[in-house]
Amino acid sequence: RRLAVKALIHQEQAGYANLVLDAELKKCTPPLDSRDAAFAARIFYTTLERLPLLDYRINQFTKKPVAKLDAPVRAVLRAGLAQALYMNVPLPAAVNESVKLTKALGKASAAGMVNAVLRRAASAKVCESEFADPLDRLATYYCLSRPVAQLFYEQFGEEAFPLAAAFYDKPKTTIRVNTLRTNDAALTALLQSEGHTVMPGPWAGALVIEFAGSPAASAAFKEGLFHVQGLASQFAALCVDAKPGQQVLDLCAAPGGKSLTLAECMQNQGKLISGEYVESRVPLLRKAFARCGVTCAEAVQNDAAQLRSDWGKFDRILCDVPCSGLGVIAKKPDIRYKDLDGIENLLLSQQKILQNGADLLAENGRLVYSTCTVNRDENEEQVRTFLKNNPRFHVAVPALQLPGMQQGEYGTLFLPHKTATDGFFATILETESTQ
Repeated sequence: RRLAVKALIHQEQAGYANLVLDAELKKCTPPLDSRDAAFAARIFYTTLERLPLLDYRINQFTKKPVAKLDAPVRAVLRAGLAQALYMNVPLPAAVNESVKLTKALGKASAAGMVNAVLRRAASAKVCESEFADPLDRLATYYCLSRPVAQLFYEQFGEEAFPLAAAFYDKPKTTIRVNTLRTNDAALTALLQSEGHTVMPGPWAGALVIEFAGSPAASAAFKEGLFHVQGLASQFAALCVDAKPGQQVLDLCAAPGGKSLTLAECMQNQGKLISGEYVESRVPLLRKAFARCGVTCAEAVQNDAAQLRSDWGKFDRILCDVPCSGLGVIAKKPDIRYKDLDGIENLLLSQQKILQNGADLLAENGRLVYSTCTVNRDENEEQVRTFLKNNPRFHVAVPALQLPGMQQGEYGTLFLPHKTATDGFFATILETESTQ
């Protein structure tokens, strides 16, 4: 609890949530065991996910607004209330531990206030109907920044509410079977023998797993028999339809899941170039290729927004572009509170990468544009603009289907409340002469 509170204090000073938490865990001497570390992480992330609603509750029972309280007291109140409301921690335990922690952090004078406020805030009823204004409801009850709330409401209307609610549900863990080394049936049997729960996915090569522990701790993972990859991400890679012997390009490749799927579709035959802008991430790609026995792929540092005419032409290209991430809020709670400043620069970068992909595509080739956002400006509007500037291309219909996905004029949209996946967008672009 103390570690989670310290991480929450540091999180207020900016930084990516996962890095803040990792830094606190590394400072812990002796290190927390895996169970305690997982509990600390749950407190931290649950508090972060529900911050505006926690503050709304606390503010009803404090003399000072939450924002004016001392940082340690504020973090203790938020974390204690999150445990009582959302983590099945009994209220007396949540209160008592929070009071102890307040004293341990040198704020003994606030201990009585913490006790009283937590008991009252946890017992108070808060209904969605209290927030008549839709933007207030999205911002406070569903815990989104005002700019994200506004974007969702403008683009989805009343559907913004079930969409926002779905971001509290983490998608089930799915893996991609490494068909270079095994098959669905053999890997299923092996994972079950390791104590994991395995169910078939919606298409061949996809398995839905409840891991007993970390996926990376599995012997099957260490042997390179699978990689963890969400269904929406698999869908984008499979839409590329990479075949053995082809020249294939993954323009924005790290952390490498889509590149691994492409190489497996190619049966390790042909040439796959996996480009990544951040040089420090290129070794991660190489490590993934080595673990999975992929020899047809080359990981290179590259700026996808700059055209590489020296590369020649490719039969298949994937442009999984940098985006706002508004489809993966369930996995990255920081994204809830984005201010969306600089989105115009992001849109320009996406346009450049997509155009570069088109310019590198061979005749009768296939280009896939994908994002992990639900923002129409980054998805359908980008494709519409591209088609206007590149009339020889058209949108092709994907062969794969997933219940709930929406096939539109400009591509396929995955909305978490309809597909139980990440929010995602993918479109297949082909030239008119493609057979």
